[in-house]
Amino acid sequence: MSEDLRFDNYLIKTDRSYMETHEWVKEIEPGIFLMGISDYAQKMLHEISYVQFEDPDEEFEEKDTIVVVEAIKASGDIYSPFKAKLLENNENLEDSPELINESPFEKGWLCKIKALSDSRTNLISPQQYLEIIKAESEE
Repeated sequence: MSEDLRFDNYLIKTDRSYMETHEWVKEIEPGIFLMGISDYAQKMLHEISYVQFEDPDEEFEEKDTIVVVEAIKASGDIYSPFKAKLLENNENLEDSPELINESPFEKGWLCKIKALSDSRTNLISPQQYLEIIKAESEE
């Protein structure tokens, strides 16, 4: 298992893939993924106050909005990384959306999805994601 990456005070877990739009996915069994937002994204949003989920069993095309995360001063659309079926939402977030801020990689996961295609063109490695947040933080 490789070491997790860090940039400033941002953690990048190396056991998952990322999207340039700051989502992460982690394959938990063949074709089944947990999905959430990165440490960088939750820190940019600050205090997350509400999570708007779609209905389980709904299907999404690549880059469709699958979840909306609302914070005190902003909201963020969370995009499907590939054609997928929504299996389950993290219902703990309905009463405790702050779990995303406290534990974006573990307790604060957003949803569980099933890949409906083999396309993974939107996914990037943790190292590539590190370069993206380095570049964004310099802007």
